[in-house]
Amino acid sequence: MKKIINWLKDDWKHNRFRLICETFGSICFITIYLLMAWYGESVSILTIFLIQLVGSSFHIINAYLRNSVNLIVLNCIVIVIALFGLTKMALSI
Repeated sequence: MKKIINWLKDDWKHNRFRLICETFGSICFITIYLLMAWYGESVSILTIFLIQLVGSSFHIINAYLRNSVNLIVLNCIVIVIALFGLTKMALSI
């Protein structure tokens, strides 16, 4: 546990912006899971997609700062899926 705390302190000192982006992105995805667990089948898909877009955007910034092509591609795919879902929802109204 002490190693994790030291790592967080070091990241806060040297990579504050990256740590904030990573944390906010993770909070977005945790929020999605909490909403789905709480509301079940009646969860608002629009809300889920919007939170997903925000979370993935934060994770892309973080991945870019970490030079992680894999995470950039993964989150770009997630954004494309969310945009597809939003477009499909908008066209069916």
